[in-house]
Amino acid sequence: GRDIATTPGKVVFRNELFELLQYMPASDTAYETPLLIFPPWINKFYILDLQAGNSLVEWAVAQGQRVFLISWRSANQDIANLTWDDYLMKGVFRAMKVIEEITGEPKLHALGFCVGGTMLGCAAAILAANGDNRIASLTFLTTMLDFVDTGDIGLLIDENYVAAREALIGR
Repeated sequence: GRDIATTPGKVVFRNELFELLQYMPASDTAYETPLLIFPPWINKFYILDLQAGNSLVEWAVAQGQRVFLISWRSANQDIANLTWDDYLMKGVFRAMKVIEEITGEPKLHALGFCVGGTMLGCAAAILAANGDNRIASLTFLTTMLDFVDTGDIGLLIDENYVAAREALIGR
C-alpha cells in the first residue's frame, strides 16, 4: 500500500477465492448504488489503484462512489480443483450478496476488466436468464466476451497453442 494500491480502504470479507475491499466515498455526497469492480486474475486489484493521481478507485470515490473491489487469491493447490462455476458462485455471486448485506442496496453497478470482465459477463447472463436485475449497469475494460469470433488475438492462438498450454498447466 505504499507504492501501489494507495487509496484508503479495508477488507470487509474474505473466503478461499478472494478478499472484498471496500472504499468509502471521498465527497460531500454519495451515490446509493455501490460499484463492484472485478479486476484481472493476474494483475490483481491494484492495477486499478496504481498510485495517487493515477487510480480508477481514487477517481471513483472522489465522485461519491461506494466502491467494492475484488482481490483474487493467487491460485495454489488448495483451490486447484475449483471450476468456473465455483468462481461464479463463491466469487461473483458471493461478493454481490455480501455487498447487499453491507449496504442494504439490492442493486449495484459492476465493472469487469480482462478475465474478471469475462466472468462478470457470464454472471450477468445467468442473472438475466433468471430474471434477476440486480446489476444496474455493466462496464467492461479489455474483456473478451465472444469466443467464437476472437478478433485479432485469434491470430496468436490456435488449437496447437491451446493444447500445449493445457499440457503445461496440467503438469
